[in-house]
Amino acid sequence: MSESPNKAKLHPLLVRVGKELQVDVYAKNGILLLKKGHYVLSPEQRDKLLTVGLGDADEVEARLEREKRERAAAQREAEEAARPKNPLIELDFLTRRIQGLLNHALAVHGFADAIRDVADGLARLAERTPDGLIAACLLVPFSDYGSSHSLRTAALLAVLGKRLGLAPAEHKTLLCAALTMNVSVTLLHNQLAQQGGPLTTEQREAMFAHPILGSAILREAGVGDERWHDLVQQHHEDHDCSGYPMGLTRDEIDPLAQLLHLVDVLAALLVSNAQRPGQLPSAALARLFKGECGAFDATYVAVLIKELGIYPPGSFVKLASNEIAVVTQRRDKANEPKVAALRKVDGPPYAEPLPRDTHNAMHKIVEAAPATAAGVRPAFLVRLWK
Repeated sequence: MSESPNKAKLHPLLVRVGKELQVDVYAKNGILLLKKGHYVLSPEQRDKLLTVGLGDADEVEARLEREKRERAAAQREAEEAARPKNPLIELDFLTRRIQGLLNHALAVHGFADAIRDVADGLARLAERTPDGLIAACLLVPFSDYGSSHSLRTAALLAVLGKRLGLAPAEHKTLLCAALTMNVSVTLLHNQLAQQGGPLTTEQREAMFAHPILGSAILREAGVGDERWHDLVQQHHEDHDCSGYPMGLTRDEIDPLAQLLHLVDVLAALLVSNAQRPGQLPSAALARLFKGECGAFDATYVAVLIKELGIYPPGSFVKLASNEIAVVTQRRDKANEPKVAALRKVDGPPYAEPLPRDTHNAMHKIVEAAPATAAGVRPAFLVRLWK
């Protein structure tokens, strides 16, 4: 019997060891050898089928085209997954996502898993671009203070976790607790950020109860991790028993709750509200070091300062060259980070940020500068952390 004209030679992509055949396989005389779906069991069988086997021409062509498209899509996905994310853009996305989650916690199906996804995103950014993530915490604008504060606290903890050598599961629980510590008062935090006067009695009561109420909301939303609950319940407890809501002693407080409280306070100090202006990162860290913001574990304070540096990425500085620059990357010497000059103190912004070597006396850092001195929008700086 002659070879059928509507048959075509098999392509190696359609005959792979350990995989199902994508088409029916025929001998040259038209006899069916193997049905589609049959597994190719060995390299020898594969080679034999490729040598003597044929498939329906139209089906071979269609299946081959589909296989090529799927492989190309998988390759693109793999490249995308491997490509470092821009931390400023990623944190902006997470800012919008966490706002929706925290403001509608009990209405979100799969709330706990969604929070874990955000925590995973922060952990990946901290692993890939820790300097960029710190910078994003200082530079990315937000409109919803309550949710953004929790996100930035978690982001800083994502960076600190690596320094502290936390186990992945423990680190993830810490990030989830940071993201949800204020779930019961997210909207109240927004009100207080705009409120110039003191808290009302009702507001004080809500703030006092929010660690316990937040834990209750999390349980209702499906969170069963008891360590997560403990961290949320204890994130306002203090070493001197003056914390709330339980007034725990130092030995009764989970160590990670102490760390969460510390970073919570730092994140609050960096942001302006109706009661006070936001502080420069160097000034906020100095206050924590001096114990002006509460009695925190000295080890945690030291690690926090060492990890962020005197001038954290995303903060602004004045150089000896009379330029305003943004810090882009930490280095071994805390007073000599990598920076990019943005403008002369009395001049317009440069067309592009210009790298400066702070080890050089001409470009050494003179002092920290407020963000208003930069004269540029955060979008102008995104390229610095590609």
